[in-house]
Amino acid sequence: MGTNQSRRRGVTLVSQLLTFDFWFRPKRFESERLYASLGALVIKRLVPTGGDLVMQSLRRHNPDSRWVKPNLKSLYQFERRTRLNESIHLIGFVGGTVWAACKFASGSLSLIGLSVALVLACVFGLWPVALQRYNRLRLCRVILACKRRHQH
Repeated sequence: MGTNQSRRRGVTLVSQLLTFDFWFRPKRFESERLYASLGALVIKRLVPTGGDLVMQSLRRHNPDSRWVKPNLKSLYQFERRTRLNESIHLIGFVGGTVWAACKFASGSLSLIGLSVALVLACVFGLWPVALQRYNRLRLCRVILACKRRHQH
């Protein structure tokens, strides 16, 4: 292996570690079916920033409107977007959970208030994470199929 190739692999490894690639990369136990059973398809339909209902309405007026275009570059861009969206929701979940726990511990939040806060943290934090991971699994499957098709 040449020095330049070794250096590029090292840079790639460092960039993957810095971008938490190990977290975002689909795991063996993950499947579209798993996330569908966790409600990813329900939130996919309802999400106000591009869910099925919003996109159907948008396409009535602009039939060519799509988040993902039929090319690898667009697939990769959307895959990166799922990582960003997942990060935002995870940070919100952790922040909301810590805030609620601190307020409860200080006595300024009742048990019912804590329960409501935790439910909201799950609905607006963890549930969207399931959708992003579901989307990423689908994207990875399509990206791999496209790569295989281009190799032959």
